[in-house]
Amino acid sequence: MRQAFSAVAVLILLVLATPLQAQSYYIGVNGGYSDFRDTRFAYGDGGDTRVIGSYEGGETVSVSIGRASEGSGTFNGRTELELGFQRDRVSGMVFDDTTNEEPAVDDDPVVDEETGDVEEEGSRDRVSDVSGQSEAAFGFANAIGDFSLTSSTALVGGFGFGLAEVNFDQHSARGRGVVMDENDITYGYQLIGGLVWQPFSVLDLEVSYRYRSWEDISLEATNGVKSNLSMRSHNLIGSLRLRF
Repeated sequence: MRQAFSAVAVLILLVLATPLQAQSYYIGVNGGYSDFRDTRFAYGDGGDTRVIGSYEGGETVSVSIGRASEGSGTFNGRTELELGFQRDRVSGMVFDDTTNEEPAVDDDPVVDEETGDVEEEGSRDRVSDVSGQSEAAFGFANAIGDFSLTSSTALVGGFGFGLAEVNFDQHSARGRGVVMDENDITYGYQLIGGLVWQPFSVLDLEVSYRYRSWEDISLEATNGVKSNLSMRSHNLIGSLRLRF
C-alpha cells in the first residue's frame, strides 16, 4: 500500500514542479456518497458459479493538496494529489450457475421449440441475508480545469489516475458462509465534473460527480477460485479548499 501511494506522489510532484507565472497552492477536504455498481466473481466447483454482489450505498472521504494556476480570466487549471477512502456495504448476492447467462459469441442459447423460452441448466439463487463490504484506500493524481461562469463561479471538469488497495471484506451469505475475504493493489481512474463557488479569495466550495473505476482486481474466493474483475462507483462529493 505504501508503494502504491508513493508512486502517485512522485507523479503529482513532477507535475507540481512545472513552473507557472502565477499560482496558488491549496489544501482540501472532500466527502460524500459512494454508490458501488454490481460486482461479480467466480465461485463453486471449478469456478462455474458467478457471484453477483449488489450494494446499498456507502461513503467516500479524501484530502487533497495541489496548485491552481491564475493565468486566465476564463480558464484556470489545477493539479493535485488526492488521498482517500471509499466503501459500500453489500445488500444482496446472486449465486448463478446457469449455462446461458452469458453465452459465448459462437454459442446460441438453447430454445424450447414449443414455448420459445430459453432453456437454462443450473439455477440462480438470490440471497438477501448477507454481510460484508467492499472498500478502496486510494491515491489519485488529478488534472482539473475550472471554466469560469461568473467572477465567483466556474464549471469543473477533469480526470485522475491512481492506485488503490481494494478489499472485499468478509462477503458472506446465509447458507454459504464467507465466500470472499481478499484484497489486491491495483490501478484505476476517475472522471470529474461539477460546479465551484469562490465566496472569498482564499476559499473554494465545490460540488462534483466522480465516476471511479478500479481495474484488473485479482481476488481469490474462499474455495480457491481466482477471478479478475473491475469495481466501479458513482460518487457525489462536496469539497472545501483553502488557498495559501
